Amino acid sequence: MARYGGHELRFNAAESDRWLKSGKVALPMERSMLSNANVYLAIAEEALAESKQLDEASRRPKPDGQPGFVITYDPEQTSFKQSLIAMVFAGIYLEALLYIVGMDKLGKDEYMKIDRKHYEEKLRALGVTDTETLTTCKRFREARNDLVHEKAIEPHAEIDGTTFHTAQREAEIGVSFVRSIASLLLAPLTGRSGGPPSAAAGL
Repeated sequence: MARYGGHELRFNAAESDRWLKSGKVALPMERSMLSNANVYLAIAEEALAESKQLDEASRRPKPDGQPGFVITYDPEQTSFKQSLIAMVFAGIYLEALLYIVGMDKLGKDEYMKIDRKHYEEKLRALGVTDTETLTTCKRFREARNDLVHEKAIEPHAEIDGTTFHTAQREAEIGVSFVRSIASLLLAPLTGRSGGPPSAAAGL
């Protein structure tokens, strides 16, 4: 058993139950297998909320009614770190979601044939063919890889307010996207409809 941000990462049916009752998009564990996936989504959402809160707290209006804001520099880059956490755990959640739904829908042998493919290819195999959804998926995958592997930042470049705000924006899009995909893929398994706003909102 491991811990992250107060969450126990373990096979825990009670944790899944809690997320279902709270109205979050939760995996139908009774139809597939016990998983930490709902905890991964919780971590991503909490990290994103913390990043946004820190970003807002660091901004204050310019004096004398001038347009724009004065941004207080945080040498620890706490908001940026929280955005990275949100992106990473959104990706971990998506991987778990695709695996569980894929195993349920395709069976083990067929799913393992696409297990190492990109997210977009897995979604197509699960019947998701909407161009906008697949485009947003590709954006999330590439942004996550760039941020995690530092490709989004030039070597030795100073991380200023603009940089971590970009990371926060991509994290916001990413978390919204994986929740949208969960709503789409889980509806046939749970009989639920609706869910979070479109993953492409605000693009």
